[in-house]
Amino acid sequence: MSLSRLLQSLTSRFTRGITTRTQLLNHLIATRGYQNYLEIGVRDRRHNFDKIKAPGIKHGCDPAPLRTISHVMTSDAFFAQHAKLGGKPYDLVFIDGLHIADQVERDIVNALDHLTPDGTVVLHDCNPLTADAQTDDYDGKKHWNGTVWKAIVKLRATRDDLAIWVLDMDEGCGMVRRGTQTKLVVPTTDYAALDYAYLEKERAAALNLRPVTDLERLMQGHA
Repeated sequence: MSLSRLLQSLTSRFTRGITTRTQLLNHLIATRGYQNYLEIGVRDRRHNFDKIKAPGIKHGCDPAPLRTISHVMTSDAFFAQHAKLGGKPYDLVFIDGLHIADQVERDIVNALDHLTPDGTVVLHDCNPLTADAQTDDYDGKKHWNGTVWKAIVKLRATRDDLAIWVLDMDEGCGMVRRGTQTKLVVPTTDYAALDYAYLEKERAAALNLRPVTDLERLMQGHA
């Protein structure tokens, strides 16, 4: 076996055990040497935020958290304040806030503006498996991913200066990095017109849906 094949086999074994967003985030911190971490949409910090092992700055943002966090405000307000105060950039940003496409798009774009050159943005709930799970409305009871997937599709269709994929794990963990990608051809980038029938038919291509064992190759810029 060649050295490259051996390394690929070893990294695949290493990443195969990643099944949750928390494990993914900590893996990125450990393997990329990331220091500074921002979480958008903390809600209950015990579920994810407290488990993240970032050695540098750790900021959490949520307008209505259940427990104490650093920034009790909307993500729009947070990024405006961060820019005004000249805050340090983050190595890793996790977006799990308002799951509506236009807000998700703003959160991604704002996160990229405050990201280190080799930084990564991770998003939760990118791969809804039913039409009911991907509505804009939420009654507080049903299984809900929102329309995060639409923001992923739009940015894959309009931004060739980014590299975007979704790992097929934990409701779909989207990843956004600076890089290159061929623009996705889509019937529309209008969120109101982009419907679940399109996702059902084109899921793998639309999301660039990948197994977690592809993670290291993708992080190295290999499509």
